[in-house]
Amino acid sequence: MDQHIEQSAAPSTSSFLPSPVESQTWFWARCSLAAAVVVLVGLPLVVTGRIVWGEWQALREEERRAVDTAVVGYPNIYPRVSKASKPDPWFRVEGDTIFVWSGWKQGEGHCWFRAHLGDFERREMSEPIGRDVSQAIDYPMIENGGGPIWERIPGGAGVAGLALGGCSCAYPMTVLGKVLIVNDVIEDRPYLIHLDPFHESETPVSIFDARLEGHRITLGSSGLMFEGRHVLYDRGTESLWSDEGRGLVAFAGKYKGKELPLVTRVSAVAWDDWRDSHPGARLLIGSVDRKRGMPPE
Repeated sequence: MDQHIEQSAAPSTSSFLPSPVESQTWFWARCSLAAAVVVLVGLPLVVTGRIVWGEWQALREEERRAVDTAVVGYPNIYPRVSKASKPDPWFRVEGDTIFVWSGWKQGEGHCWFRAHLGDFERREMSEPIGRDVSQAIDYPMIENGGGPIWERIPGGAGVAGLALGGCSCAYPMTVLGKVLIVNDVIEDRPYLIHLDPFHESETPVSIFDARLEGHRITLGSSGLMFEGRHVLYDRGTESLWSDEGRGLVAFAGKYKGKELPLVTRVSAVAWDDWRDSHPGARLLIGSVDRKRGMPPE
């Protein structure tokens, strides 16, 4: 008997390969898996990275503010605040004389600026806070080319830089913001440095020639605002002055119509820039004495 032995045919290699449809499905499954891994791993890294970056930026800003607000120690630039309340009315007219309250003085009581009727209207003048609350510097304290305060001023702090003749000067904006007025003498000539707190400008600091009719005059803050500008008064006659653009002009009092010519206006620059370009600069650091009498005029 013939025996027939049946042998199974060997499977072809093509039977182990996925069909095109199966290949495409498997490809997209792998892509989806890879994308899921990226999302699960990468997204937290991105989010964490942003948080870390934000915290680093916040720390840098905090460090910058700490440097900028560090105690420099400018001497004697504090305000002089009176507890006296202004009277009611603070503005009155008697005959042809206008009286505007100017503050209260020990031993004298209430004090008044006087002007002629017609010099200004009440509606043009702000309510007063009292003269010399922002007390002008009459005896500047100076460091030349270096010193303890010179070294402590933050590099990014603003200063008003002024070059006159062979002298370069720097007035820290922090100091000017507290005193508003510096009665200075540069190379034997008197100047008035003024920051108007009510008038915004790209060049907020004005320098005026402080000579009138051949002699020096010094000015202080009246505690008033006239037509949106800071009002100054001179110590000799208590005339009232404001910046009219071309110069500082007296609009009331004995000197009405007189003018202190404008020398220049300057903007704030970074202290490190001014210091580097003017290494021997004359730096205002404060006031020598707040209790001495007024400088001679």
